[in-house]
Order: sequence, then C-alpha cells, then structure tokens
Amino acid sequence: MQRAALADIAIGAAFALGGVGIVLHAAGLKSMPGMVVGSGLFPTITGAGMAVFGLVLAAGAALRSHRMRADGEEPLAATAAFKTLSLYGLAVLALLLALVAAMPSVGFPVAGVVLATLVARLGGAGWLGALAFAVVATGTLYVTFVHGLGVPLPAGLIG
Repeated sequence: MQRAALADIAIGAAFALGGVGIVLHAAGLKSMPGMVVGSGLFPTITGAGMAVFGLVLAAGAALRSHRMRADGEEPLAATAAFKTLSLYGLAVLALLLALVAAMPSVGFPVAGVVLATLVARLGGAGWLGALAFAVVATGTLYVTFVHGLGVPLPAGLIG
C-alpha cells in the first residue's frame, strides 16, 4: 500500500474517531437557559459530519490503493490531486484551530472573516473575492446564530 493511501486512511480514521468523540461529548452537554436550540446540537452536527467524511476519505483511499495494485499502475494525476486535497484539508484544519484559539479575544466576526478569507484564498479565489465572500459569510453566520437562534457568539474587538 502506498504512503499517500496509508496517510489518507489514517487521517480519515482519525477524523472519524474524533467525530464520534465529539458526538459522544455533545450528548452530555446541558442546555443553557434561554437558548432556542440545545447546546449539543451544533457539536453533534459537526461531529457526525467529521465521522462521515472521515470514513469516506479512509474508504476512498483504501479503494484507490486496491485498484492501483490490481492494475499494476499508479494514476499519477489522481495521486497528486489527493495529496493536494490532503494538504488543503490539513491547512483548513490548522486555520480552524487557530480560529478557535483566537475567537475569545478577537471575537467571531474578526476571526471568521480572517478564516474565511484564508480558506477562500487557499481554494484559489482572488483577494477581493475572498474578502467579499468572507464578510458576507461571516455576517450571515453571525446574524443567524445571534439574532435568529439566540446563540451568543463572542463579539471581541467589535463588541
């Protein structure tokens, strides 16, 4: 089995296990008074998504590896694309962890715009388009959570 396939299987399995851990932890969260939705709803959705997509990544890598051995050839373009995709995923994960660390001090609006801008740039968007997307997406999420769902988000520097 190739290193790329083993790495994708390991990353997929880690995401799936992490997602299951998040779902299990979210099941024990108590609801905060006055919230329209329970405290565990969004972590449960996130954890379930991580588990599903982690399994998809691991299964896809295992199937690719099996096909490559059966054919005796390695599809170079596919391997390069999956390496790039894996690097993109790791970069987005690192940015997301930085967002979580920065959010209490700078707030969701600032951290969200920075994160969304960088993710869009990593995806190939130009600076102006990435910034426009980030402002609209972050603003929409902020209004939806704070005003629509009654879920408080840290205001940070703008609060």
